[in-house]
Order: sequence, then C-alpha cells, then structure tokens
Amino acid sequence: MNNELHSLYDSLISVLKKEIEVYSKLHRCFLSEREILAGSSVDELYESNSRKETCILKARMVEGARTKLVERIINALKLDGKALNKDIRLSTLLLHGNDDQKRDIEECRSALKSLLMEIHGLNERNKTLLDSSLFYVRKSIDFLGQLIYPGATYLSTGTLKANNLNGKIVSREG
Repeated sequence: MNNELHSLYDSLISVLKKEIEVYSKLHRCFLSEREILAGSSVDELYESNSRKETCILKARMVEGARTKLVERIINALKLDGKALNKDIRLSTLLLHGNDDQKRDIEECRSALKSLLMEIHGLNERNKTLLDSSLFYVRKSIDFLGQLIYPGATYLSTGTLKANNLNGKIVSREG
C-alpha cells in the first residue's frame, strides 16, 4: 500500500471516529429528550431541539467529509464506482487496507451501525410518546369545546343523538 493510500485510510478512520463522537452526542440528546417530554418544559424542549439540530448539522458535515474521502480512496485504488453501482461501503474498503486499518474501520463501522440503530429506536419511542400526548391533548380540547359550545341534542331525523359527550359549565355565583 502506498503512502497516499495509507494516509487516506488514516484520514477516513479519523473522520469515522469524529462521526461516532457526533452520533454519540445525538444519542445522548435522544436519551434526555424522553425526560424533557415527560416534564413538559417548553424551554427545555426548545433547548433539546437546538442541541439535536446542531448534532445533525455536524453529522451531515462529517458525512460529507467521509464521502469525499471514500471517493478519493476509490480513485486511488482505481476501483470502478459505476461497476459497484456507486454503492461503496466500508466493508468494500476493508479489503484493501492494512490489518490495523481494517480492524479500526471495522470497529468504527460496527460502532456507527449500533449507534444509528439505537438512535432510530429512541426516536421511534419518543415519537410514540409525542403521538399519544398529542392524541390526549386533542381529545381534551374537543371535550372542552363541547362543554363551551354544546351541540344539538337531536339529529335532523328527530331521533336523540347517541354518545353525546356534551356537558354544561355551571356558575354558582350570581
């Protein structure tokens, strides 16, 4: 392996480690988000969203650097990206590095895969919490709306409306 390729692989490993660092921060954001959602603090939620957005922007930047490095490695190895459907994965690059680089890239690949799967799971869990909270908020608003603006008791056919949840707000002061 020539010095340029060796240097490119070392740079790729460095970028992968930075990517792991960024996704680890994002993972911590999703872990703390659940408590923030349960606590109902709007300010903390805005702050959490801001931290997540920062992590996502950093992840995009690091991903861009990784993509450029992978392209440079492909060119240095004289691999045909079109023949590989432009779908060069880290496992493909593992075939060409030295033993230490192969080990480091495999460790990074494994750590990134695990982190991304955990982040996806946490995101789905938080989404479910938000969806159910939103459902109950909507039902509460509907109930309050029916208390304030009660609907008709009878249908246009003259029959009594079934399952009418309307109520009255009674003021005892007078």
